[in-house]
Amino acid sequence: MPLSLNQRVQGRPYARPTPANRIFISGCARSGTTLTQRLMRCFEDIFVHPPEARYTMLDMLDRPESNLVVKRDARGFAHLAKLPPSIGLIYCVRHPFDTLTSSHPQTRNERRFHVTPQRWLAEYDAFIRLKKAQPHRQILIVRYEDMIGAPDAQQDRIAQSFGLTPRIRFSEDPDNPIRVASLRKWERNEEFRAYLGGLPPAFLVRVQRFCAEFGYDMPISTPTVDAR
Repeated sequence: MPLSLNQRVQGRPYARPTPANRIFISGCARSGTTLTQRLMRCFEDIFVHPPEARYTMLDMLDRPESNLVVKRDARGFAHLAKLPPSIGLIYCVRHPFDTLTSSHPQTRNERRFHVTPQRWLAEYDAFIRLKKAQPHRQILIVRYEDMIGAPDAQQDRIAQSFGLTPRIRFSEDPDNPIRVASLRKWERNEEFRAYLGGLPPAFLVRVQRFCAEFGYDMPISTPTVDAR
């Protein structure tokens, strides 16, 4: 063993017997990635990296926990297709109309809605590229609506997929109240519906395909678009 490496190993306060279980959280902004990141702390023997980062951060974390979690940064979609097969993936999705009409404190003074159609398309295209590049990859899809409606069931799915042990139930986490009012706000807001109804037909084609892929409905008020 090279001296420098030997010194680093000897300087560690621990020695992990097996490689860490590395988990990457991805998905479009305003689709539940932050909620999922926070709820991952409800498992035992886990370290959740607080800041957003690229998946390469998982190789840089020097932690004693057996399970390491990193949430993608704002440009994470550009590198998603290169995600190493050894890293597990949780991919968060949400009804596109909720995602496209959600605001964010960081951009509230710049634009009405945080996620632009261009950003949404870039995220969806990145997911498609990942599936083409890694057709055999196991991807755990977590729908925001299911996380809100049945958080403990989603926790069980995550636990089974990555061999995790719950420390506390998702529904009992005092730091992450489940907000049912965050679902389908666009149905109750005329301004939101007007904005969505004015989106380009070509863009709505992609929305239809996304909804079909992830089990979402398209509202009757949306103009019919040829999805061929």
